[in-house]
Amino acid sequence: MQNKTFVRIFAILALIAFLGVSLLTIIPIEANAISSQEAKRKKDAAKAEQNKELEKRKKIDAQISEIQKEIDAFQSQINEKVAQINESEEKINQLTIDLQNQNAAYNERAKAMIKRGNVSYLEIVLRSKSTEDLLTRVSVLKHVAKYDTKKLKEIRESMTEVEELKEKLLEEKAEVVALKEEQDAKKSILDGYRAESQAIIDKLQKDINTYEAQYNAAKQAEEAARQAAYRAQTSGSYSVPANFVGGQFAWPSNTTLVTSPYGYRIHPVLGNQRFHSGVDIGAPYGSSIYAANSGTVIVSGYNSGGYGNYIVISHGGGYSTLYAHCSSLLVSAGQQVTKGQVIAKCGSTGMSTGPHIHFEIQLNGKTTNPMSYYR
Repeated sequence: MQNKTFVRIFAILALIAFLGVSLLTIIPIEANAISSQEAKRKKDAAKAEQNKELEKRKKIDAQISEIQKEIDAFQSQINEKVAQINESEEKINQLTIDLQNQNAAYNERAKAMIKRGNVSYLEIVLRSKSTEDLLTRVSVLKHVAKYDTKKLKEIRESMTEVEELKEKLLEEKAEVVALKEEQDAKKSILDGYRAESQAIIDKLQKDINTYEAQYNAAKQAEEAARQAAYRAQTSGSYSVPANFVGGQFAWPSNTTLVTSPYGYRIHPVLGNQRFHSGVDIGAPYGSSIYAANSGTVIVSGYNSGGYGNYIVISHGGGYSTLYAHCSSLLVSAGQQVTKGQVIAKCGSTGMSTGPHIHFEIQLNGKTTNPMSYYR
């Protein structure tokens, strides 16, 4: 009887132990499943937020481009007004010199008349030796009087023109001041957009893994853009030169500072080796970007990857150049450009951490070292 009781108690304890172990096994599995789902949810939410930020930056880049165009338009008007001011000032100076000369000549004439004294028509008549002499004397006097009247009229007209030009000059200077004020207001708006755009990049850089994922995606988008440009170059969509236009490539900027070379480099943010498809040229924001050679523009638009606002020019024979991160684009696809022509303005659109020109020279859709063409 005792043995049977002992066996029953042992069986009950064994069952309790089994159930306990089973529960302990199941709970971690369920907990891990919940943890994995939560991690995926957070990751998806983070990715969605990143994409939202990048889409926001794309819109900001578009606004930057429009504002920069307005600033450039103001600058064009200012340059035109300044040219008019210089022309007016030059004309005023020349008219002032002419007026001084006219005054001097007239004063000399007046002095001569004073020295000889006033001569009346009656005296001329009385001194005349004959009718013919009289007519001659009267004719001369009339011509002198006509000359003096003409000179006085010229002096008055010159004085009036000088005064009118001075008034016009004041108006033109006031217009320049007004244009500069409007331009400065636009620049303030532009600075705000630039700061907002940079803040998005800074935010991405805080999470290296996130930044690396976006960087890799940007590089893929850039490669796709290069191949699309090459297809456009060879498809006959645009009238591109059949052969290379020839000659040495011109430098695309007024500055010669190369901040990042072509080829493999230690990435400034990721800290590991990455391939850089062009050279980065340090240049002031809004400075001019020049066509490195003559050719046909085959791309002028926005790349949602790393390039931002960019331009590709075909130079024939498979050669093309690419200019990226522009603040504004001044030429359109299909347009013919000449070597040294201003095609865009330096900026920081796309995957960029500050204003610079990303410059590539490609051959048959493949990047080459741009510095090889400047030795």
